[in-house]
Amino acid sequence: MKLVVLHNHFDRGDVTQVVLSHLQALAASQLPIDRVLLLHGGRDAGLSDLQSLRFPVDAISVDALSDDSSSIDQSQALTDQIAQAITAAGGSRDDTLLHFHNHSLGEHLLLPGAVAQLAEAGWPIVLQIHDFAEDYSSANYQRWIQSLATQTPDRVERHLYPQAANLHYVAATQRDRSLLSSLGVADAVLHRLPPIAPAIPESQLDRAAAKRKLTAALDLDADKPLGIYPACGTRAKNIGELLLWSAVCDDATFAIAAPPTDPIDQKMYAMWSTFARNQQLPVRFDAELVEGISRAELLAAADFLFTSSVAENGASVFLEAILAGRPLRGRDLPAVTDDLRAAGCEFPGLSPSLSIPAAVIGQSAQPQIWEAYCAAWGWLPDGFIDALDLELVDRGPIVGDIDFARLPIGLQARAIAAAKSDRKLAGQIRDANPIMHDLPTASGDPPPHLAANAQRAAEAFNESALADRLTQIYRAALQSDRDAGTTAPDAAGQLFVQLARYEAFTPCRTIEL
Repeated sequence: MKLVVLHNHFDRGDVTQVVLSHLQALAASQLPIDRVLLLHGGRDAGLSDLQSLRFPVDAISVDALSDDSSSIDQSQALTDQIAQAITAAGGSRDDTLLHFHNHSLGEHLLLPGAVAQLAEAGWPIVLQIHDFAEDYSSANYQRWIQSLATQTPDRVERHLYPQAANLHYVAATQRDRSLLSSLGVADAVLHRLPPIAPAIPESQLDRAAAKRKLTAALDLDADKPLGIYPACGTRAKNIGELLLWSAVCDDATFAIAAPPTDPIDQKMYAMWSTFARNQQLPVRFDAELVEGISRAELLAAADFLFTSSVAENGASVFLEAILAGRPLRGRDLPAVTDDLRAAGCEFPGLSPSLSIPAAVIGQSAQPQIWEAYCAAWGWLPDGFIDALDLELVDRGPIVGDIDFARLPIGLQARAIAAAKSDRKLAGQIRDANPIMHDLPTASGDPPPHLAANAQRAAEAFNESALADRLTQIYRAALQSDRDAGTTAPDAAGQLFVQLARYEAFTPCRTIEL
């Protein structure tokens, strides 16, 4: 068989890394693949990391995947070019499977139409969803609304998520699978892939020496526990929460690995970096960019790893902590960690919220949260707003505690500054969040769950498990009925309603400076 993998680009990043991991796993499988085509729009720098495999892999630039200026009703040009590329490589509908990544995100407007047309023509197709445009990718979602000239979310979802027996959907997490199921995707064509365990650099490094080297370079106290956020600081990483930890836990030091690449994310990252310096917080930015510091040394230097992310499209940060043998502290994301817990992994250092006294930020909290929410979605046509039932939202004063992630960044900064200057308040916040106590140190005995986690993760999320699951999904798609045609999802519009609801809103993901 021939496998065709399609994405509008293969730049270095999450999707490209997933594709490379899939190919590595498939090469070790028994699936009779004799050739792989990687179709893209002209950007393939991330494929330089591709290793030699048992089958040939050809990257092919498709003109219609590079040009995103066309109207969505011109998707036939993309459909034809995809089919022509496959035919030129000797493939046909009888022996070829198409695997699309993020067809619905909105980075390329012709993809959903091409998917539907290819499905109608009888090609077996797998659609892997990494990110939803409805999940606060506001610019992308706005493109769909404008290009479809629609007033209601059901029209968008009928276009983005066609249904057919030969269209198989793949979700990254159980939450995403549930969302697609609520949309009307049938169980027979709805699948999940296990998380992909990241490659952890093998290291025999002296941990104490690595910590001394890093803390000296970052001007941090080497005698205090060091928590490292091993991520790029995008808006979804909720960097303000890292800074609150550094303000409250003055018996520890913190660092974040690297800056983001998105221009808006970069502005947010720079703002928090400046704020941290002005407040003299024991947290440093760009730790992975320090000259002479490798990724292996960064992980070796950490007494614990940290996360405050409010959204992830995979489990890499959690698996990295497990496989590096480091305790993990910070914010839990049940949408991701529930899958890991189902495999037997434990995360005693995580909590799904970080409580602070609402009185710290005063009575303006609820109005400012509402204002940020309206800034994120207020531009929507009336039909979208009506679908959200916003008149049911409780907009009264917040009494007691509030989850820090619910605050707009201005209020987050106010809370951080208050905790830094008022040690009594810092103590109250720490007592309200027990995971802030007893931070791990290298000199202490490792928690017993670390070794068990590593063993369970190695058993559940290895290359063999990924290859087995991919094989099952591909065979199901190849054996599916090709003649039934496409239909719209039964509950179109529900995906937007669930993802854009006010109760799940976290302003840090949407603010544009």
